Amino acid sequence: MIDFELVKIASLTDYMLVADKLAMLLPNANHTHLVNELKTRLALQVNTVLVEYPYRDFDFSSVYTTFYTKKHQAISRDCVRLHFFSNENIEQKSYIGNIVVRDSSVDSRGKGTFEPSYLIANKKSCILKAPIKSHILGMPLVVDTFPWMAQDTDIAICAHVAVWSVANYFALKYANYQSQPIARIADSTQQYLGRKTPSEGLNLFQVSDLLSKLGFFPLVLKKQSNQDKDFFRAIYSYIESGIPIIGAMTSQGHAVAIIGHGEINAKTLDPTVSINYVADALEDFIISNDNDLPFTTISKHRGKYTFIDLDYVIVPLYEKMYLNATIVYKRVEALITSKTINVATGCVLRIYLTSARSLKREALNNKSMDSTLKSILLKLHTPQFIWCTDIATVVDYKNNKTTSRILIDSTAGTYENEPWLLFHDDESIVYKDIQLTKSVVKQTKLKIQPYDIYRNNLKEV
Repeated sequence: MIDFELVKIASLTDYMLVADKLAMLLPNANHTHLVNELKTRLALQVNTVLVEYPYRDFDFSSVYTTFYTKKHQAISRDCVRLHFFSNENIEQKSYIGNIVVRDSSVDSRGKGTFEPSYLIANKKSCILKAPIKSHILGMPLVVDTFPWMAQDTDIAICAHVAVWSVANYFALKYANYQSQPIARIADSTQQYLGRKTPSEGLNLFQVSDLLSKLGFFPLVLKKQSNQDKDFFRAIYSYIESGIPIIGAMTSQGHAVAIIGHGEINAKTLDPTVSINYVADALEDFIISNDNDLPFTTISKHRGKYTFIDLDYVIVPLYEKMYLNATIVYKRVEALITSKTINVATGCVLRIYLTSARSLKREALNNKSMDSTLKSILLKLHTPQFIWCTDIATVVDYKNNKTTSRILIDSTAGTYENEPWLLFHDDESIVYKDIQLTKSVVKQTKLKIQPYDIYRNNLKEV
């Protein structure tokens, strides 16, 4: 029979009751890191802990079957699952999430599902989220979050876990991707100068190869210097596009999943410069890091990890996302500096990928968008994915408004000079009417008022 036991948390010392219970159920496991993190990260936001035992975890079972059954010392296949609630009621409304506790003498933390708002220190952060469902006595409990797991240090280390989290996020969001157990990812790793198990780490080629096997078309970007703005602008644009990224920090010997960003520091936007980039106003990227509970940061100036530590990123793209972010920035800048599109000095640029379906759905529901512009957008012939640039004055950006927009074909080639599909300022709309093998450039002159900014890919916490 599965046993459930409640532990009340009235003070931080009450977490020792949880530790005592874990020590009784999994006496050979090391629970120190787990208990310390619960005390520091969740603290007194938790009112009640529900201890579930035994629990068979899908991912730990996959590792147990492929690795731990071969070890001389016996390890329990059964895990403990801790559920956290903000009050004494065991219900959806108070559910914070859960963590699997496994029988490991190194670190007992396993897979975790947490409501982000309880762990993110910087409010108004924007992250990628997908619904993950758990059950207690037949009762479904759903948390919108990003998949997270601590590494087991043997078969799966940081890079494996980063790939696992990215792959399973896509599986939760899109039907054409399949959920992947961590052992399958580890077993699929291309062997390189030695054995796969126990793992001693992955290189960029192996991570890229893993993503390719999972159906992605990975793009590897390298930071040229610590002042490489193109690198960080590209990271921002892919994250803003709803694409989680694997970040490699060679000086730290570590890899993480980059899954969002902190609040934009609008105070740094300068109306006197020619162009402001939203990416340059970022202070933090939100990460899923297997060394810590999720939703920590890589920060510009401070913290455990900083922008200086980040050397490479691997972007898991869809097949038809050919044109990379850095080239898009250059094409947008060319349209602005050549005065092809008329925008104010000090304009703010926000560049991201989106699907044509999402862009048109949001346009249809945008009550502040000009009706003529909306009609052209809805009828525009586009590829499946579009690079979108929202342009606004500093004042309009702070009010979540767009004053101009540029749409660029994501399937365009690197050296195509005019990959745009549509652009407009506050005086006219220019667009390509694609007819069979040719496209006709058309222009409609009209006064366009600022309209609500596009928000779809990331969710504010």
